[in-house]
Amino acid sequence: MVDIALVITSVVFAVLIILAAVYFLVYFQHPDDKWVAWFPKIVVVLCISLAAYNIFLLPLDVANQRGEFYRSAIPMTQIQLAFYIATTVISIVAVPFTVFYYEGIDDSDESDEKSGGQSQIAYALKWLIPTLVFAAAVIIVMYYFIGSAVIPVTVVTSGMYLTTAVDFDYCGVSTNISNAILTVSGADSKGVITFGSNNMMGIVQPCYMFDTSVNVKVSPLVYIVAVVSLCGWVLFTIFGGVGLVAVPYDFINDYKFRPKPINAAEYKSRKTVIGEEAKKLMEAGKTLMEEIKNVNRGAAIRNARRRNTIKNRERNFRKDVLLLEYHYRRLEDSYRMQGGSFILQILQLICGIVGAILSTCWGIHIGIFLIPTVLDQNPLSPFLNDLFTAVGGIAFVGTALYALFSFYLLGCVIKGNAKLGMRIVFVVIHPMKVGETMMNSLVFNAGIVLISSLSVAQFCALAFANYAQFTSTQSVFGVQIQNLVYLKYVYIGFIVGVLGIAVITAIYVVYRPYKKEKMGGMKLLTW
Repeated sequence: MVDIALVITSVVFAVLIILAAVYFLVYFQHPDDKWVAWFPKIVVVLCISLAAYNIFLLPLDVANQRGEFYRSAIPMTQIQLAFYIATTVISIVAVPFTVFYYEGIDDSDESDEKSGGQSQIAYALKWLIPTLVFAAAVIIVMYYFIGSAVIPVTVVTSGMYLTTAVDFDYCGVSTNISNAILTVSGADSKGVITFGSNNMMGIVQPCYMFDTSVNVKVSPLVYIVAVVSLCGWVLFTIFGGVGLVAVPYDFINDYKFRPKPINAAEYKSRKTVIGEEAKKLMEAGKTLMEEIKNVNRGAAIRNARRRNTIKNRERNFRKDVLLLEYHYRRLEDSYRMQGGSFILQILQLICGIVGAILSTCWGIHIGIFLIPTVLDQNPLSPFLNDLFTAVGGIAFVGTALYALFSFYLLGCVIKGNAKLGMRIVFVVIHPMKVGETMMNSLVFNAGIVLISSLSVAQFCALAFANYAQFTSTQSVFGVQIQNLVYLKYVYIGFIVGVLGIAVITAIYVVYRPYKKEKMGGMKLLTW
């Protein structure tokens, strides 16, 4: 029977998520994008909403099953596949098209300006269609040859006994039985025969149990979700591993190295230096724009290497602009606000402490439970599973705690992308600024969140296997996708990689806590 209260709660929650996604868009968008660019705005709202739905499907599934194997009032398998396919379509079609569309603005010259949006659409389709054709070909070939899952099973066989009840403490071992009771009709006055007594020793084998595996062809929809989620796993493993350390580290350092009050003379001196650096960047930007237009007018093949070089210079230029803006904001906080908001700084410290606790818990849980589990070993401890199981019966508390741990991982992905983007040339960075984020940056970050949500959902289904037992989420991610031929070992490598990259990042920040990047007379503390 369908739980009406659960259905109503789910619908209300879904509406609230959409409203939260709209608020997120309005809160971060640039004033120039107000009342324009509706299609990318719809894409952003869909990305944020679907990412949240993908994460919250697990606690909904747990509430629907209520720890029972046969209970399934709501068809969660069909609902999950619908959301996962929608996530796949938006991730590989809508988001890339929108990103390519905005890149078409940068790659256009004066001759393209007359055609306006048509040239941008053509540019987006020029890159999107070959990408989709290539991706479809790869998925079809992989599904044809290795589109099956090798699922471990336990086979139990037994002979037939004339019995009304059988109660054995074990199965599969042929040995002397002293505590097994077999109830047989018409045995004696009590109807009980006890094996292993002094007057009746016997060797019985009530059943035989052995482990094996079965090869099951998964559905095409599940396989498409699995292959697309690999892209999310790459982002989650690299950026999420870095972010597990970077999130608490940066929050604590933002508090530790918060702006200090300065006088008017020092403010004027620093502002002069920033002005000089800004002039240099403006000149460099003009030169770079001319080079971009010149290379776009030439033959694509002949100028391919030069185009890549200029693209890397463009990325470095944008990073220099971000550093200069950071300097300017800190200068304004130091003088006009005499050090900035004290409440905001305390919140940064609190977020840093909470982030450190969450990252530590995740690191321990991955090490003592998740890695042994995916390697088919006995975990050292259920750890977080016990916590979620204990609070699962309390209304909304279990869901809130699960949301905290899972959405923290998505935040780590965004933070890791920003951190590595400032250090690695080929990593694209789109910073999020309250009230100043352009639409292409919003779409880019929303796309990363969406495609990473699939890997995070799979990661959480495996990490909280005890909490998620008997759920459709566990069946899709923990049974089918996790046991796909060859891909199984890729997933194991990703899971180990998350912890490995987090450890490497922690070692890096310990032995190189920050680097002083100089711009004229200014110094910026980063790592």
